[in-house]
Amino acid sequence: MNVPTVGAALPRPDSVITRDRSRQSHSYSLLVVLAALLLNAPALAAKTLHIAFTAAETTFDPAASDDSPSSDIIRMIFDPPLEYNYHARPVKLRPATLAAMPDISADGKTFTLNVKPGIYFQDDPAFGGKQRELIAADYVYSIKRLMDPKIASPYYYLVENMVAGAKPVRAAAEKSGRFDYDVEISGLKVLDRYRLQIAFDTPQFEFIYNLASSTFSAVAREVIEKYRDERGRVREHPVGTNAYQLLPSEWKRSSRIVLGKNPTYRDETMPLAGGAASTLRVPQIDRIEVSILEESLPRILAFQSGELEQVDVPRDLHERMFNGNTLKSEFAAKGIRHTRFMEPLLSFQYFNMNDPVVGGTSIEKNALRRAILMGYNKVREAQLAYKNQVELATQLIPPTQSGHSPELNLRPPYDPALARALLDRFGYKDCDGDGYREAPGCKPLTFTRSNPPDSRSRLQDEIWKQSMDAIGIRVEFFNQKWPDLIEMSRTGKLQSWGWSWISSGPGGDGYASLLVSRNINAINDMQFRDAEYDRLYDIAQTKPLGPERTAIYAALSKIAAANSVMDFGFHTYANDVSQPWLKNYARHPFWRTPWKFVDIDEAAQVKR
Repeated sequence: MNVPTVGAALPRPDSVITRDRSRQSHSYSLLVVLAALLLNAPALAAKTLHIAFTAAETTFDPAASDDSPSSDIIRMIFDPPLEYNYHARPVKLRPATLAAMPDISADGKTFTLNVKPGIYFQDDPAFGGKQRELIAADYVYSIKRLMDPKIASPYYYLVENMVAGAKPVRAAAEKSGRFDYDVEISGLKVLDRYRLQIAFDTPQFEFIYNLASSTFSAVAREVIEKYRDERGRVREHPVGTNAYQLLPSEWKRSSRIVLGKNPTYRDETMPLAGGAASTLRVPQIDRIEVSILEESLPRILAFQSGELEQVDVPRDLHERMFNGNTLKSEFAAKGIRHTRFMEPLLSFQYFNMNDPVVGGTSIEKNALRRAILMGYNKVREAQLAYKNQVELATQLIPPTQSGHSPELNLRPPYDPALARALLDRFGYKDCDGDGYREAPGCKPLTFTRSNPPDSRSRLQDEIWKQSMDAIGIRVEFFNQKWPDLIEMSRTGKLQSWGWSWISSGPGGDGYASLLVSRNINAINDMQFRDAEYDRLYDIAQTKPLGPERTAIYAALSKIAAANSVMDFGFHTYANDVSQPWLKNYARHPFWRTPWKFVDIDEAAQVKR
């Protein structure tokens, strides 16, 4: 990926001068005067928001995206049916493209959605020069794309074995190699031009939150059929109904993404804090420029120099901007705003259960995994790599989510001596005297950790090396770019890696679903199979949010801990800082890119 030189200014939009060319009857003298005024006046610049991502985009297709950078861009271009009330705390859903909130049956099995008339897709040649209205069939088509085996959506699990009548249609597609988008599915019905119904075989009490995620955004069938690749995906030509559109001529893959106002965007006014009335049209920002800055220092230098409007302070540079958890006085004096909050995130390390070295269900393989977890100095990682801006996770469900059990602590202790004793007990001994253990029977043993080539990962690798040396396990490192690691991880090609799961809503179901066996090659990178886990998870799906579901989630965490399939890792704190000229900005816990609701005070920006 191309990263700007440290401290370099991030790209600004080219200045433009506009004038009306339709009137040709002005006198020559007036033209001279106007020309002189224009040449000596400040150029009219587009109002531009500058932000940075820590990793590159992989796709702009809502059905195919499984990483935060791509999903964040998708969320600015496409519309799911619902969105979060921007300023409401505790969080609350509201209609995005619907005329009202969905009508949900008392048993949690049927959702009826009514699309608001008069919402249009961005103009595109796929529509043959006509305005294309958003209709109910677009959402039905978009949900069907999650079921298409050729697309291989990582979010198929959100509808698999749930939507009534979907299973035989999926099975037929797997057999024939072609998904029939015209076949009727009893659980996905277009009731009329604007109304659709989603019906499930079992209650789905958390599904309401999915309707606010980028995964359930509406795409137009004409666009997909015109631009799709051999897998049925449209990676590079997003056409949505939301406030922004991709500017392809300014997009530089893995380096810079530029979005511009969608000229066909619906009439919407800016929501203000406290519910105050507003006459400001959405969006107020003309352009959004996203720079891909993997390393921490370029991001923080760009923010400090005023070249970024907002940034999550990189944890390895925490002390550069904070005294403890308080913004330093020199930044507060400039009007910089700071918000600290626990993210709805589980950052974990996992083992590939199919791997011949660390995988398998035998007691000696479980002992190896448990010893590795007990031997790794997680507290040191929290101190050095995360500057203590984390909480140690004790279970699958974070404290921010429904289903978390505050009293449950399944984290294995950091205890190198006990780890060494466990390895001795199960036959992991140094057979050749080189200081590193072999597997039982004196077979070769090398633990391979994967990580992207960034500064935090390098620090983590150092801690892993020190920790594994202390218990006599040889460790090697496989470093590769983030998008490549995602693909390899999804297909079970990595022995061990660590990544994060962040939720788009307050439910806990997504975290529990990480280890469901039918999600292998989707989100279950652990390749974990356990019939009892699957059975309990399916029961949890039928229970409303409350103590009974929470108890089942606790049982699922215990199964994960008993199999040593993963280290529960961290829950991270975000330290969000924003410039004083960024107006109406509020950090939302489940919506990272609500940029259509913000504005820039250009006069204050010039005075910086």
